[in-house]
Amino acid sequence: MIREKLRKNLDAFRASVAKVEDETTALRATDPPGHIDLQVFGVVIFASLMLSIQDYHGSSSHWDTLQPLASLFMDEPKKWLEGIFKKGEYARLWRLWYWSAVTSICYMVLPMLYIKVVMRQRIRDFGFSLKGILSHAWIYVGMFLIVLPALFVVGTTESFQRTYPFYKDAGRSPFDFFAWELAYIMQFLSLEFFFRGFLVHAFKRRFGYACVLLAVIPYCMIHFGKPMPETLGAIFAGIALATLSLFTRSIWLGVAIHVSVAISMDIISLWYKSM
Repeated sequence: MIREKLRKNLDAFRASVAKVEDETTALRATDPPGHIDLQVFGVVIFASLMLSIQDYHGSSSHWDTLQPLASLFMDEPKKWLEGIFKKGEYARLWRLWYWSAVTSICYMVLPMLYIKVVMRQRIRDFGFSLKGILSHAWIYVGMFLIVLPALFVVGTTESFQRTYPFYKDAGRSPFDFFAWELAYIMQFLSLEFFFRGFLVHAFKRRFGYACVLLAVIPYCMIHFGKPMPETLGAIFAGIALATLSLFTRSIWLGVAIHVSVAISMDIISLWYKSM
């Protein structure tokens, strides 16, 4: 029974990839000599701009980027911002919320506007549709069950407990935990939409399955500065999640996997620390 289901889904995956490749071949056949795909050109420029803004202004330490905006409403914006992001009881939490908010704007809100206003296409065609997602839920369950035991093993290490949760006061109260996890979830949703929704589905008609590989390059690069195993792991995770998005035409399984693993890591770390 399981073998038969795997065979059917493998056949469906091959058919899905073949359809994308056929669309790419048909599109290229209509190109005049010297044709430049302006849609692809525009997406590359726009995506590069979003990645740059996120890198230079989107980390939790970049909250002072808000100072020019705050100066429009108050006389001492720096003092007011420091009271929130440096001196308050929840300063670390608000800094992480700033990171999550900028990530959501650069990786989801603005790309959605670009799709609607510039590309004049439907957002749901870029992996945001829920249609048919339940039929592929077994993929999520299988991948999560493979990863979960490893998390319990790695969770015993000092480096793991020192790193997670990113918000060190997540275990202080239910508010701290849920406020942090909500920010964390929004960040992952935005990440999945940008790399597995926007880029993959914007490139697939022009590049076929190679759209998966193109989206993996910047996804790997945003991990620079993290431990090398994590950065290298992002290559294979990026290929798997982008392929899943291409196959299901939806980012939601990738979101579910990413969020489930991340929250599980936080819970496991807090559990071990409490023992």
